Amino acid sequence: MYDIDFLKFLDLNSDDSVTVDDVAVEGGKKIVTISKKPSPTFCPDCDSRMHSRGIYTRIVKHPVLQDGMEFELVIKQRKWRCPQCNLYMNEKFPFVQRYSHKTPVTVLMILEAMKDLNRSTRSIASQFHLSDTEVHDIFSAYVDLPRLPLPEYLSVDEVYLDINAKSKYALVLMDFVTGEIIDILHNRWSDTAERYFLSIPYEERKCVKVVISDAYRQYMDYPDKFFPNAKSILDSFHISRWLETEMNSYIQKVYKKYRDRDLERLKEKNEKWNLDNKSIRWSKETILLRDYRWILLKNRDHIHYDTKMRYNTKLKMNVDTYRLEDMFLALDPKFKEMRDLKEEYISFNNSDYENRAEIEQELSRLIKKFKASDIAMFRDFASLLSRYRNKIVRSFTRVEVVRANKDGYFSRLSNGPMESFNRKPKDYKRNSRGSSNFDYTRNRILWATRKDPSIHGIPKSRKEVHSYRGREQGPYKKSKKSN
Repeated sequence: MYDIDFLKFLDLNSDDSVTVDDVAVEGGKKIVTISKKPSPTFCPDCDSRMHSRGIYTRIVKHPVLQDGMEFELVIKQRKWRCPQCNLYMNEKFPFVQRYSHKTPVTVLMILEAMKDLNRSTRSIASQFHLSDTEVHDIFSAYVDLPRLPLPEYLSVDEVYLDINAKSKYALVLMDFVTGEIIDILHNRWSDTAERYFLSIPYEERKCVKVVISDAYRQYMDYPDKFFPNAKSILDSFHISRWLETEMNSYIQKVYKKYRDRDLERLKEKNEKWNLDNKSIRWSKETILLRDYRWILLKNRDHIHYDTKMRYNTKLKMNVDTYRLEDMFLALDPKFKEMRDLKEEYISFNNSDYENRAEIEQELSRLIKKFKASDIAMFRDFASLLSRYRNKIVRSFTRVEVVRANKDGYFSRLSNGPMESFNRKPKDYKRNSRGSSNFDYTRNRILWATRKDPSIHGIPKSRKEVHSYRGREQGPYKKSKKSN
């Protein structure tokens, strides 16, 4: 007979009647057999003394050791029968529910492991020696998180999940002040958003003061449609990214011009010397435009200018950062003006202003200067700034925020926290190799990112867990057998 302290070591909240009968190791599995000391049992209905109908065994998972080996509890439990009312009853053990093959601590350990989005269901199932489906069902039975109340400062954006045709881009709602995710909708379609927001009480929607988004038209219309007291704000990051994308496209056109020139030179050389060379040594211009476009795209404040001359293996010459910059800007007559105009907007976007009038004055100056530029992209950029002038000016508003592990501080309104969050669903999608169940994906992400998520006191039934519909099955075509 084993000491009762072994039960305490296993974290089993047992009573004195529970004993350990045997401990065995079979291959990669540890098996502990427990039972209860026999004691008189009386019928709960008629108080008659019940008779034993034999001992039955039940195997229960209890992986508290976490030493890489599978761990099982073999519970020997008696089955009792009342001779008066014919009631049958099994012996009860306090650390395992009726008919369950897992202790409650196993469920809690699985749910805790599911908070790590870098782990797939398969890896967690392997840790606890369960099947993927069983871990999935445990999570779905206990976790179904509701939306949080709408905040004053609401950030909206989409994240690419590609769960099915109706759930490619999930709509994410975030509280800008706390960084908490309010909810995740299965798509960003207008009818989906309309059904969702109009189902929220009007008094709650009136509390929203600001909606922060990119230039997607439907997001910018949310205040007019759903939030009567809210104003729309255009995220400054997306404005800068628009300009960066246009500049990169222009650089690509210049790059193709030099690349085609190098290929034409190779063709002429082969024709002249009757050769058939396939490989080519790219010119310095082509290499610069291919590998060093960050000189134009990156903010100058973020470039580390090194004055020490170093040998560049790609260009086959000694250069420092300033020399690289001069060589790159000389490749096209518009590059220097593009860089200077871009830096002016970046400086405006990163500056602090005393009041709204100063912001509007500086923005008007930039719009006027960009309109007068000979470069088409900056004339288009001026039109963009004019179209969203008020939404851009409002983005300079600063509010006090409270984020995890940080004291309160003032931050400018933007979708920066949202962009940071959007990496998590993308990482989860990559690590899990995709998912066909949006509700499961939504709950898994919210479970991992919310501060104090709660679980169901009474888990869902198996029927409720398997009530979802996954990807629609394609047509099944039987192969025709030849006669």
